[in-house]
Amino acid sequence: MTEYAITERPAQADVVIVGNGALGLFLADELMERGMGSVVVVGPGHRETGASQAAGAMLGCFGETTTESLRTDASRTRFELGVAAHDRWPAVLTKLEEFSRTGRPLQSAPDTHVVLNSIGAELDTVNFKAMLDALDQYGKPWEEVDPHEIPGFNPRLDTRSLRAVHLPTEGAVDARGVLAALEARLHDAGAVLVDQSVRRLVSSDDVVTGVELDDGHLIEAGTVVVAAGVHSESLVRTVSEDIDLIPMFPGLGFAMMARRTGGDPFRSVVRTPNRGFACGLHVVPQGGGLEYYGATNRLVDSISGVTWMADVRFLAQYSMQQLDERAAGHEVVQWLAGNRPVTLDGFPMIGWLPPSGLYLMTGTYRDGFHCAPLLAEHVANELQGKPGTIDPMFTPTREPVVTRTIEWSISEYVEHNLAAWFETGAEAAPQMTTTQIAEYYRTRCVQAYDQLGIDYALGPDILWYAQGSLLGARRIRRYLRSHRGGSETRARSVDTGSGDAQ
Repeated sequence: MTEYAITERPAQADVVIVGNGALGLFLADELMERGMGSVVVVGPGHRETGASQAAGAMLGCFGETTTESLRTDASRTRFELGVAAHDRWPAVLTKLEEFSRTGRPLQSAPDTHVVLNSIGAELDTVNFKAMLDALDQYGKPWEEVDPHEIPGFNPRLDTRSLRAVHLPTEGAVDARGVLAALEARLHDAGAVLVDQSVRRLVSSDDVVTGVELDDGHLIEAGTVVVAAGVHSESLVRTVSEDIDLIPMFPGLGFAMMARRTGGDPFRSVVRTPNRGFACGLHVVPQGGGLEYYGATNRLVDSISGVTWMADVRFLAQYSMQQLDERAAGHEVVQWLAGNRPVTLDGFPMIGWLPPSGLYLMTGTYRDGFHCAPLLAEHVANELQGKPGTIDPMFTPTREPVVTRTIEWSISEYVEHNLAAWFETGAEAAPQMTTTQIAEYYRTRCVQAYDQLGIDYALGPDILWYAQGSLLGARRIRRYLRSHRGGSETRARSVDTGSGDAQ
């Protein structure tokens, strides 16, 4: 149980926030700071399936850049959320430091090194270049460095780094320390934290009037904000099955916290570019001799608090090979598993829903922690009836945003599979060429689209999931076949050029 949770639940509040991850807590803090009445945050203190409690919390919008980040207006608009959010973190950390309970600074690393090593495939190279192009385009600092001079970085020779760049303004924060500091600050401000889960939303005459907790207790509310990550969609469905939401899937991720037992410690975030259906391999210093190694990514049918043995082996093996050989002797002190909220089109769902009094704040995939302070400002504005600060394209009941053609999707899927193939050391017949391996994946992808019978181009992670899950494929097909329209949204989204962030 969280230190500040109460056992006696209130009967009513001006705003009830369902979800006590980064999005929910930052929003509650913003509402309290603005004096917007009584605020109750409901969520289990253990957060065992949530993404925030398992996050590496890298503040790295440019470190996450891919070839897709700036290719379309829609993608650029989302990318610029991260850029704008990054600028808010210094003030956020200053505000929270006095409430820290860790005994260490909340900023766990001040900078990042991105390494391009010899184990990946072409995807690493093109994303590395896309990162440098984006840094230059936005006028952000970076410097090419000798990989041998990165503190703590000691990969095996067969996965040695070919290039490395230093990003002096992109570091990381202690995710669990920030959550605890937010809870302490909220407690001091008079917000109420309830250590429970919400069973259902309560409504009357198409107006959401409150929430019912798992123990049956009712809390009446003027406004209910659902910011419960992957649990959000099922909670909204307790009001109505007819709300036309973008489908969302759990993205199960695994990371581990290890205590260093020898060798030079890492002093910065060290990571690869985004690669192979995920955000790249990374290590994040945590202070006190601890290091965070992450992270895997696997879309699944149902929310889980545990991970697969294959993912444990993957992360441990490639951390030892690509980051630090000495990690084999480190002591694992904590396993971390969380479920990222992954939408069908890859874009967040932020906005009012048809039942009056209900607001949705989820679908942020891998950058929810990073963007939480920015999104809290936007949502607080909207709850006050003021203009929002982000593009309205993220409304939850939109048509799926389009950023690629089917042919582009197939090529992207092949690239990601090749990246995974070579990183994991998969073997083929000695005479088999890379072109033949690529053609195998291309054929599989074409067959998948034929079986799905859809004309909407999926991202590589969603397509991988649809291929491996009958339940997922049926859900995707059913939704997209009911959404043949959306030509206005689609035409706007496939344009290339500058972003449309407000």
